[in-house]
Amino acid sequence: MLDPTGGALAVAVVSLNAFTLDMARDKVDVTAFLDTNKQYVQGLPDIKGTIGGWYDSEALEIFDVAQGDIAAMLKLVPDSREATNFWTGLAFLDASVNVSATGAVSIASNFVGAGPWTREPAGVVLGRSRRGELPRGESEPAILQ
Repeated sequence: MLDPTGGALAVAVVSLNAFTLDMARDKVDVTAFLDTNKQYVQGLPDIKGTIGGWYDSEALEIFDVAQGDIAAMLKLVPDSREATNFWTGLAFLDASVNVSATGAVSIASNFVGAGPWTREPAGVVLGRSRRGELPRGESEPAILQ
């Protein structure tokens, strides 16, 4: 789903048939002399991904966004039967078209985050300090067996 104006009213783009979402984080080595193993600090998520589909002359929003300067609002829904589960956020898009003499015309887009991204329903985010300690006043979560 896509809102080319960057607003919150994302609508389905009927010709799309695939997407990926990568939320990899940088890891910085903070190992000290007496540590018994390497230790790391985790950076912010690097939101990026791809969108794919079939060329449809009635649904070229991806190309409009790619040629403009406004970040689009993306809403990535992995299963239409569970439409309340999705990731959403602003993204800058690139776009390409692949034309072959032996197949259907396809479109593709790479995107990167242009603002905060969220997941619905919101999940539990577990936080620790740079050296692995829990925040003040918090205790270890229970282990479920």
